[in-house]
Amino acid sequence: MGLHLGAGHAKIRHTYPILEELMGAQRIEESASSNLPEALLSAEFHYLTQAAFQANEDRARSSQFFLLTFGTFIAGLFSVQRSVPDPQPLNTALAFAFALLTLFGVLTNLQLARLRQAWLESARAMNQLKAHWGGTSTEFERTFRWRQETLPAAFNPKSLGFLQAVTVSLLSGLAAGASIGFSALASGSTAIPWTAATFAGLAALVVALVLGYWLPLRRA
Repeated sequence: MGLHLGAGHAKIRHTYPILEELMGAQRIEESASSNLPEALLSAEFHYLTQAAFQANEDRARSSQFFLLTFGTFIAGLFSVQRSVPDPQPLNTALAFAFALLTLFGVLTNLQLARLRQAWLESARAMNQLKAHWGGTSTEFERTFRWRQETLPAAFNPKSLGFLQAVTVSLLSGLAAGASIGFSALASGSTAIPWTAATFAGLAALVVALVLGYWLPLRRA
């Protein structure tokens, strides 16, 4: 009887190849449907790992771009000063340019804070998926160093991101002080107001570090 059925199935395959292909496609579709939830979770976890990696990469690029811009501007400043006979228009332009660099530093710190938040959200989502896969298994939970309760804080003074923010803030303060100094020279003063320049530099440093980086992460 089994031989007869096997022969009949072989005859169907030989006579109706299209029917056999449809039957195979149906089996594949049923198998995919049964594994669809796990496939979606796996794809979601892969996306989250890529998002976390990209957030770290963008964080490094943001600080490097600011440092490169600042260094290029300083190099151009020394070359231009030697070739301009009248310093007054140049001083006005430099005061404005250094003020823009100060603002650029604050915006860079805001980007660093947002990218830190993006990485943290990806890590939290990955931990949620790990908890789903692990269920109530204590051994599975102990396998991972980072869980929801052990993730690093959004603001971590020991992190590389914080050191990047400090570097950007220091350069922003330097740019603010330089802007005050060149503004005084552009207005006809022969002396740089060091007190005002120092106060402006410290104020810009605090604004860039506290309002641009610390405060957004403390609210995360």
